Amino acid sequence: MNIMIDDLKELIAIKSVLDEADLSKAAPFGLGNRQALDWFLNKAKEYGLKTGELDGYVGWAEYGEGEECIAALCHLDVVPAGDGWTTDPFELVQKDGYLYGRGVADNKGSAILCLHALKQIKESGLKYKHRMRLIVGLNEEHGSACIKHMMKNAHKEQIPFVSFVPDSSFPLINSEKGILHLSAKIPLDTFFRENIAFIEGGQSINVIPDKASVSIFKDSALGGIIARLNGGDINNKIFSDSSLAGAILASGVSLDDFSVKNELEVYTIGAVGLAGHAMEPDKGDNAIWKIVTILDAIAGDSSIASALKNNFCHVKAAENLGIYKEDKESGKLTMNIGIIEFDDDNYLKFTIDLRLPISAKHDDIKKKIEQHLPKGGKLEVLRYAANLYVSQDDDLVKTLLKVYKDKTGKEGYCIKTGGGTYARDLPKAVAFGPVEEAVETNLHKAQENMSLKDFETAFEIYKAAFIELGKA
Repeated sequence: MNIMIDDLKELIAIKSVLDEADLSKAAPFGLGNRQALDWFLNKAKEYGLKTGELDGYVGWAEYGEGEECIAALCHLDVVPAGDGWTTDPFELVQKDGYLYGRGVADNKGSAILCLHALKQIKESGLKYKHRMRLIVGLNEEHGSACIKHMMKNAHKEQIPFVSFVPDSSFPLINSEKGILHLSAKIPLDTFFRENIAFIEGGQSINVIPDKASVSIFKDSALGGIIARLNGGDINNKIFSDSSLAGAILASGVSLDDFSVKNELEVYTIGAVGLAGHAMEPDKGDNAIWKIVTILDAIAGDSSIASALKNNFCHVKAAENLGIYKEDKESGKLTMNIGIIEFDDDNYLKFTIDLRLPISAKHDDIKKKIEQHLPKGGKLEVLRYAANLYVSQDDDLVKTLLKVYKDKTGKEGYCIKTGGGTYARDLPKAVAFGPVEEAVETNLHKAQENMSLKDFETAFEIYKAAFIELGKA
């Protein structure tokens, strides 16, 4: 176990966050992601496994012979660290039976577990019917271009015919919602052009933003309103003014979530929330919503502020847009605003993360949202990934649930999720672990973690899963 922890420590230390300013042919997702891939390939060679890569998009480690391969798929890229950590997010910390660090649960921990599972299987010297492969990608958090590239360009023998993806929950995920990522652009109305210097919030489309802010020109009409609040004393007490407090409290948030700075030419209002994964917006606290709430309360006649508040930054936004769907196979539609900013062409831009049940058609969703954008608004599809559904009667599902029961003593069952994994891009695959459904690992949040007990259990499960699928 110590050697696995040591390897995880080295991998966590690599800041493998997408860097669009540092792309190259050898590093299509940035230098940090390339370093993570090189670390993986070198470590796998050290352990005596066959290795390879495809254009810097994916790499793999493999054991065994045979025409066909089975595989586990993990990703080495991570979301930005964000704020709120009590330790360095890129330094593995072991404390009170838990491992902490960005990527521990999502998904570097699983990559280490599967790598060592293959290492031990190789050391046993036993032969199996199928090759066993661990594939690692570098763009899972931003659209899975890595695996799409593999599916398009890899030779047939490099594509696994069945796979498991250790990037969700145990017992097993057989239903994943569709993922629709949109970018909206709205031409600035008179209110925004005359009053707002800039607005910003969020870092990633699939993360609930925990910080957002808006800067208001002091010499604007809105600046004058801010200056008069609380008798001209510019401090956090302005949010207790009835013109703001009512709207803030009605939206279900606290006055303490807001702050104001009196800067050289602007007043900057900030809001804090709670980061989280966009697939579960009810488990986070969206700071962009809060800034929009403030603007709508004091904007007067702004079509943009009103549209944002009612149709995009509201608990009933999906219903208001007419896009809400729900079904038994895949659950409820969810919606999250991840990033908001001005661009250089007098547009307000924001991103929308939608997780779609099987009953929701992505083209219909896009059309209805377009109809609710203010005049001149444009909508661009950044990503669409169709739903995944594998029957609980499928042999892959049955095999993995048997492994789960053998190693935990607990009955397995199938789960539906709003999360997206590599499974939907493969011929036949399901998400499988690395922790139980009810376990909180702070996915995409500060203090991402995994217990040592769960880490050890997942290792035994993944080693057995390789063996059972390899001999089938």
